[in-house]
Amino acid sequence: MGLSKQEAGRLFREKINGTPKEINPFGAGKFSETFYILDEKKHEYIMRTAPSDSLLQLFYEYRMMRQEPEIHERLLNETTVPVPRILAHDFSRNLIDRDYLVMNKLPGKPLSEVSLSNEAFIKTFKEWGEYVRQIHSVTEPNNRFGYVGDHHPMEPQDNWKEAFRIMYRKMLDDIRNQGIYDSDIYKMAYQLLEDNLEVFNHCQTSRLCHGDLWVTNLLVDNTGRVTGLIDFDRACWGDIEWDLAIAEYCGVTRPPFWEGYGERINTHTGDANIRRMFYLLYEHQKYIIISLSDRRKDPKGARRYAQESLDIMRQFKRTGHVLV
Repeated sequence: MGLSKQEAGRLFREKINGTPKEINPFGAGKFSETFYILDEKKHEYIMRTAPSDSLLQLFYEYRMMRQEPEIHERLLNETTVPVPRILAHDFSRNLIDRDYLVMNKLPGKPLSEVSLSNEAFIKTFKEWGEYVRQIHSVTEPNNRFGYVGDHHPMEPQDNWKEAFRIMYRKMLDDIRNQGIYDSDIYKMAYQLLEDNLEVFNHCQTSRLCHGDLWVTNLLVDNTGRVTGLIDFDRACWGDIEWDLAIAEYCGVTRPPFWEGYGERINTHTGDANIRRMFYLLYEHQKYIIISLSDRRKDPKGARRYAQESLDIMRQFKRTGHVLV
């Protein structure tokens, strides 16, 4: 059930010393519920409330907002990445049955909503690449791997191979639990990872990965200047190739992006290409659950994502060749 403007104002006043003069639903997200708030001093805020735990979610999505304050603080202190400052949050659930946070509103609009000249487009992607490089320079203090935030969807691991094994298995568990994969398909899919697990030994340093690099999460002005990177709630600590595979899946890794990033990381040959396949499968299969949930209500779409994923897995198992 959505929040009214009055309820949003009450939650805002509980955490921020200000009087809301304007409150409006903001954005088109179907997961978190977001409000734009303007106070009496004309300060602009964004308040975001997490969905109810009753919403069908992926294993790592439950209460994932809880890791954002620490991540934003580190990025603000250690990089020049333009992220909003989280001004307040409440994860106690004393005021509402969901988590919520308040942050300053950054200028600009999502890249998905802006029409840019070719010159401005190139500028945007170069800046984007530079900021992602900075994100990837942030390391986990104890070199733990996986989803290590306060939402605690898994036990952090001391190496990436074991972390990704757990992540991938939990993804398959989610799909099996919804009846999309039966036991035989589940075993085949998981065994395929087990048979190739050694290719994940390459990652020795746990680095911050955004986990959702696509055009809706990049804010720009009409000149193409990047004004914000948002939505770090799906962040993971580990292999930057995982993050770059998501970026590839979403059409981000274009030549200007690599120019800004500083180097083009080749993930299309050898062991890296096998890792890339599993990372793309991880990304593609998440839409099975998203399609089944109230976010999309599209069971046919869920089956389509499942079939496409299985085609890739069966092709690789049969031939040893990566199809994607």
